[in-house]
Amino acid sequence: MSGRSLQQLITRLFRRTLAPGCCLACGHVLRGSDTLCAGCRHRLEKIPDACDYCAEPNPLHDSVCPRCLRNPPRWQRMRIPFHYRGLVRDYLIRVKFDEAPHFAHTLTRYGSHAFQELAPQPEVLLPVPLHPNRLLMRGYNQAEEIARLWSQATGIAVDTNALRRTRTTHNQSGLSATRRSENVRGAFEYAATREYRHVAVVDDIVTTGSTVDEITRLLHRHDVDFVEIWALARAYRNNP
Repeated sequence: MSGRSLQQLITRLFRRTLAPGCCLACGHVLRGSDTLCAGCRHRLEKIPDACDYCAEPNPLHDSVCPRCLRNPPRWQRMRIPFHYRGLVRDYLIRVKFDEAPHFAHTLTRYGSHAFQELAPQPEVLLPVPLHPNRLLMRGYNQAEEIARLWSQATGIAVDTNALRRTRTTHNQSGLSATRRSENVRGAFEYAATREYRHVAVVDDIVTTGSTVDEITRLLHRHDVDFVEIWALARAYRNNP
């Protein structure tokens, strides 16, 4: 066992020992089933007046922001509860790279407000897939973990086979919006065994939207009428 693997094992055992009674962020002793104390829950920055299309703050306090009115995205709706910074960013980095899916449990729990009374509901949740080589290296797909948590909360089924990643891609971090689009162009395949008309594509973070745009393009080509994007966090784009 490598030093990193041993450290991760010790960390997981430590968290399992403390997590039931302590705040995951500050270690404050908790009562009941909460995983964050009240102070740390306030550090999960929610998106105010989120636009239905891009899930960023809407200065008009309306359903669609001015930028999306001028240039609507390819998908039909986006639901994301948190801004990708601070404690939310720290947690999602741990989910993706530190084998810590319990942080996804915490974020999905406290981000459930974004999906309350959502109508119409999608027929199925489709997690953004990893390439098999990357899945083998990482050990799990964080988007699939998140989709399963939302499935438990909403009763909407998860289909982990409909979307496939057909080639490896570079890490999107640090790439420009144009390079991100080029990186994922043609990288996915859709092979659902049943006909879906309304789906939710699930990911952990949306930044430029290049990945979910490419997947939406693919789904529309296969006669999926309504595509919505569900993620835990949104990295805001620069203002035009």
